[in-house]
Amino acid sequence: MDTVLIEGLNLRSVIGVHAWERAIRQRLQLDLALTVDTSAAGQSDAIEDAVDYAELSARLTQLAEAAEWQLIEALAEQLAQAALTDRRIKTVTLTLRKPGALPAARSVGVTIIRSQTEDA
Repeated sequence: MDTVLIEGLNLRSVIGVHAWERAIRQRLQLDLALTVDTSAAGQSDAIEDAVDYAELSARLTQLAEAAEWQLIEALAEQLAQAALTDRRIKTVTLTLRKPGALPAARSVGVTIIRSQTEDA
């Protein structure tokens, strides 16, 4: 298996537990590592045989924009499940960061790993 990367994708979303957080769309950063068999795309040089990372990025950006979660863990789960709707993606390792959430830290965040289910 191979890995397709999307790093530092900027998102905006309503996220947080405090009232002031819920009144604005905050900036988030997303990193994805997608486990995919890229051999067909490597041989054919055809987008139809590849994970279209532009389309996936646009879809995840739109999903985050429409979301209103309290916890970053909940938004991360929703984004991971959305990525896995592409059956070519076997596993997604997703890191979602919230820059500036703590004054003394560059960012806070969560990394989750999700895979296709055996019966799907």
